[in-house]
Amino acid sequence: MTQRRQQSGFTLIELMIVVAIIGILAAIAIPSFNRFQARARQSEVNVNLKSLFTGLRTQQRKPSASIHASGFAPERGNRYSYQLGDCSSYEDRSTLDAQVHNDDTCIGADLFKYPSLPSIFTPTLVPIASWNSHGTANGMTNAPGIYGSNSDWDFLAYGAGDVDNNSDSEQYADSWLISSADGILSPECPSMALSEAVSAGEPFNTANDVNCD
Repeated sequence: MTQRRQQSGFTLIELMIVVAIIGILAAIAIPSFNRFQARARQSEVNVNLKSLFTGLRTQQRKPSASIHASGFAPERGNRYSYQLGDCSSYEDRSTLDAQVHNDDTCIGADLFKYPSLPSIFTPTLVPIASWNSHGTANGMTNAPGIYGSNSDWDFLAYGAGDVDNNSDSEQYADSWLISSADGILSPECPSMALSEAVSAGEPFNTANDVNCD
């Protein structure tokens, strides 16, 4: 007499439990992945601001207000816009060939690659800007620009962009600054962060896109 083999399989309850566990794991993993992705994108602004700093520091005399005066030209595909003035004239990167002007004080984000982004992001200016004696003597504020005389000057530049793919509802763009002066600075967001000493040439995050929506 032959025995019938009992069929094995998952019950509906077991399948529901597995799906629920997968959902919980995804809910935990996706925000962590988004933060990791955002930090990777922030490397763009750090590298480019340091490049701008190096180019300006090599100038013997005060350069013109143009952001190109030091040879600064970040690679295409930039998510951030870069600001060394009021952006009354800026390099437009919305077409295959970038439109460069001699008096550009800003470089726009690459809209040719990322058409949903604004060309110029509004950076969050550092709310507390206590500069060293040299920067103070040159009249530095928290606004981007070149300060001082032809022979004795300082500068402050910003980069701002979208790193969490949520530009339509941003309260703050991801904003960074770099300066030729040492300072005691505090970020706008997270607002509870303590003031810290920031050295010349060190990028400083004035508003973190991921934490400040």
